Amino acid sequence: MNNPTVNSLEGVLALRRKRFLAWLKKNPDVWTEFVSMSFEAIGNGRKHYSAWLIAAVIRHRHDIKASDGEFKISNERIGWLARFFHHKYPEYKDFYATRLMKEERLLTELKSRSNVVHLSLRGDREG
Repeated sequence: MNNPTVNSLEGVLALRRKRFLAWLKKNPDVWTEFVSMSFEAIGNGRKHYSAWLIAAVIRHRHDIKASDGEFKISNERIGWLARFFHHKYPEYKDFYATRLMKEERLLTELKSRSNVVHLSLRGDREG
């Protein structure tokens, strides 16, 4: 990605989001546990918490149960779990600290430049 465009970066983000949602659909128990532990922490008075810590507990529980060793929560998915929690429960949008993904960071930078031309693939025309 030598010369990323806004559209290509948005496409990459959309693909990553789609992959996460497909994984989540195959692993609904992970989401259930993540939400349950999140609300347990909130109920105990936590204003902020670690998505990594919750994922570590889920990893531990599933590793003990799984004999094939196939269960995985990748590090990238932990960030997506936190973002999805914020999306589903906007009243807790600051519960987990999340960093901008590389594509989000580049998009912010590109969109802040005054000489960026935003291309539309839908054929919409301004003017």
